[in-house]
Amino acid sequence: MAFQIGPKGRSVLPVAVRRAAGLEEGSDVVAIALGKGRVLLETVDAVRERVWAGAPEPDTSVDSVADVRRMRQDDTAISDKAAVRRSSAGSSASDERGAALLSRLGL
Repeated sequence: MAFQIGPKGRSVLPVAVRRAAGLEEGSDVVAIALGKGRVLLETVDAVRERVWAGAPEPDTSVDSVADVRRMRQDDTAISDKAAVRRSSAGSSASDERGAALLSRLGL
């Protein structure tokens, strides 16, 4: 069913098209340009349903919370090891500097 675009870019969908699409007054509609001469009109609810239909089903065999906790524990262990290395490497140099300072002060 053909219809025209008005001077201000407005158009009225014929009643038969609205009924066939289940569009009612006040329906939230999204217009998507699909290329030259092609426009898709879709309700917001239809877009939402299409997006959710394309999402993968959740894998219930995976415990995401446990995975995140395990990764955080691994990160903490790595950070703790690095901190121990830094403190042990820096403590001998720090002790030497401290001893030199005390020596210069005559203590």
